[in-house]
Amino acid sequence: MEESQTCVEVKDLVKTYQRGQVRALDGVNLSVLAGEVFGLIGPNGAGKSTLIGCLLGLLRPESGSIRILDKPADYLSIRRITGYVPERPDFEGWMTGRLFLKYHHMLSKCTATTRSSDIEESLREVELDPSAWDRKLGTYSRGMLQRLSLAQCLIGSPKLLLLDEPTLGLDPTGVAVVRRLASSFRSKGVTAIINSHQLDEVERECDRVAFMRQGRIEQVENLRNSPVGSFPLFVRWTDGETISNNTANLAALAQSLGISIKEANRCWARFVVSSGAQAAQLIALLIASGYPVEEAVSERARLERLFDKRLEDAPHE
Repeated sequence: MEESQTCVEVKDLVKTYQRGQVRALDGVNLSVLAGEVFGLIGPNGAGKSTLIGCLLGLLRPESGSIRILDKPADYLSIRRITGYVPERPDFEGWMTGRLFLKYHHMLSKCTATTRSSDIEESLREVELDPSAWDRKLGTYSRGMLQRLSLAQCLIGSPKLLLLDEPTLGLDPTGVAVVRRLASSFRSKGVTAIINSHQLDEVERECDRVAFMRQGRIEQVENLRNSPVGSFPLFVRWTDGETISNNTANLAALAQSLGISIKEANRCWARFVVSSGAQAAQLIALLIASGYPVEEAVSERARLERLFDKRLEDAPHE
């Protein structure tokens, strides 16, 4: 990924409903780099799906601009390189999975000679069971339709992917498929924008995330940098007998790093750390001091902390 190259540029975007009475987007500014996996989070009605609709060129804003690879969002050349997963797939029930992808392969004007192999590659990519490929979509479960929707968005090797709740209705195996696809997007230089309420998945998959509320982007967080605020860190030992007499030393060790202890016993301890770097320092110190650390995990997801913090900071009407 070339950090200097911008894939999506949104400036002062305003979109209203009900003859201007509801401002779904209220001056949104956003820049997404080429090859970046970018997340959108926020409460219901924040404007996330409306923003995706504008990026697709399906909704027309009242003011502001959108440039995708330096062209307007509604250009046909941009639509040809854009893949989309809707929040609620609604497909023709009489079609089979294979026929559905054939239809979209033709719409994408992809090479007919590779149509069959392209379709099968997409179906395998999302791990849809081959027994379902030639079944009618009316017999598909919610999760199967979601996998098919993911397969469809991969047709034509798009440069930009817009994913609206891509893990909705998926079982754990399907969620793992989305994670793997997100990693492949990054390695292939594909730009992806993901709107999701599954904060743990966004945190796993995205490079940056924007928190939206009431049609505005209130904060953009770089997930590759330090965590948001203090968080509890749970640490478990492999052998409680070995350190049964050392629990009193934990407070002194933690205090030397400016860390406090919420509770501790012979088998585990719960600390409060201010950053990922501080957590790493603590774990290294514990190991060097003879504590047989078996597990160390944050008990509260980073984006959950960001989400709660933004809501707590919101003015009460």
